[in-house]
Amino acid sequence: MPVKEQFTKEGFTGWSKKQGTLFVQPPSTMANQIIAVRLHIDDCQQAHGPLKVVPTSHQLERIPEKQWIAVRDEKGEKECTVNAGGVVIMSPLILHSSSRATHANGRCVLHFLFVPESLTEEIPFLFSA
Repeated sequence: MPVKEQFTKEGFTGWSKKQGTLFVQPPSTMANQIIAVRLHIDDCQQAHGPLKVVPTSHQLERIPEKQWIAVRDEKGEKECTVNAGGVVIMSPLILHSSSRATHANGRCVLHFLFVPESLTEEIPFLFSA
């Protein structure tokens, strides 16, 4: 999730910076309260590199990286192909990745995180109401 600044709180891991924005992974107890909504501006069909998810993997809480492939192999993987204007709603805890595009079209997606107000008081989110 995008945050304004780095902070020290137990359970927050995976600090990274992408395109000048600071991100962190919250503990599972917080992440399972967050809903991610991806609004597709462009079509995202198989050739455009769609999001891939491992169904029900969010129910396992946070999965250690060394177990990702085994969980994917056990549960299978689904591509989320979506037409422009379509929406994907997901838990941030679900194992997910993006496919490599074989046909460029921009693959523009607006990604929103809906977070309970109680969490916005604890965490310095980059954007909050």
